[in-house]
Amino acid sequence: MKRTLTCCLATAVLVIALVSPLNTLGRDRRAPRGPELVYQGAGPHPNISRAIRALESARSDLQNAAHDYCGHRVEALEATNAALNQLGAAIACQERRGASAEVPIAAAGGASAPVAGGERYPLIRAAINALQSARRDLQNAAHEYCGHRAEALEAVNVALKQLHLAIQCARG
Repeated sequence: MKRTLTCCLATAVLVIALVSPLNTLGRDRRAPRGPELVYQGAGPHPNISRAIRALESARSDLQNAAHDYCGHRVEALEATNAALNQLGAAIACQERRGASAEVPIAAAGGASAPVAGGERYPLIRAAINALQSARRDLQNAAHEYCGHRAEALEAVNVALKQLHLAIQCARG
């Protein structure tokens, strides 16, 4: 009886000892890492990270759009990719400099005017919304990021202009 109780207790301790680290690992794997953490505002560059997320959404919408829109969709996609490249360089630059905290500054522009087109161009409209969100986040970013923030903002503006032209092309 004593041996059975000792064996059961030892087995229970062994199972708990083996399962406990696995549960911790499981939680660590499911916990947000990398960009997801930054997107939630917990990272050192929340505005830049939100802009990256918005640009990635815009890129996806542009890649999935069915029409060429007189070449403007492709040019908007290229500008979006350029903005993403600039933001990657911006974060790398800021991390090399050792500055990590981002404190919002006043926005450099006002709210964007809504784009006509409604549901007729849903992916283009979604891309425009994502780009406008990225522009707001870039305007509110605290640092210049070695000039990359401004370059990314310019690329976002080019992409937005191309999408406005794309809608005009589709209508005309």
